[in-house]
Parts: sequence; C-alpha cells; structure tokens
Amino acid sequence: MITPTESKMFVQLATKFDLMRFDQMSQNQQHEELSKPNGNIFFEIKTFKEASELCTKFIERFNLGNSNWAGGKIVNERFDFIANVSYNGKIWDNEDWRIAKEITIC
Repeated sequence: MITPTESKMFVQLATKFDLMRFDQMSQNQQHEELSKPNGNIFFEIKTFKEASELCTKFIERFNLGNSNWAGGKIVNERFDFIANVSYNGKIWDNEDWRIAKEITIC
C-alpha cells in the first residue's frame, strides 16, 4: 500500500469537452456541455481520501460524464506523479490503467 508523503500533495481537477458526441446533442445538451468548466486546476490536499472526495464532488457539481473527466492526478509540489483518482473515486498507484493497482483508502 502506498501512503501519502510528507511533502505537499495536490490533486488535479480537469475537464474536457465531449466533442465526439457534440453534433449528436440537442441544443440544450450542447449548451450544458459548453457551460462545463474547461481546463484544469490543482488543489492542495492532505490525504488520498480528501482527493477522492474532492474529485467526486467536482464531477457531481458539474454533471461530468466519464468522457468529460480529465483530472484526478495526484502530484507533489514538483508535479511528480504520486497516484491517480479515477472517475469512480478509486485511487490507483500508476497512470497506466493496464498495470495500475488500487490503493485502499481509509
């Protein structure tokens, strides 16, 4: 199990537009899609649990789908990778989902 480090940690909150489906959306759906935040920001966190909760609240607040979610990276102050929060709030030890192992949070 990976534990948080003593250095500062930050979690990335990021979105992207779902351009693949944009033409298939109604005007209301297009408006909703374009009103979602675009880009990313990093917030300081103390624990992996806090990172998971913050990502989940962000996803819920902006009604993001999996195709909109582009955040979840947990980094230190030098932007070195520590862990990753997936769309479902789980924490993973690797950026490559094919070899990543889930980190249990308390």
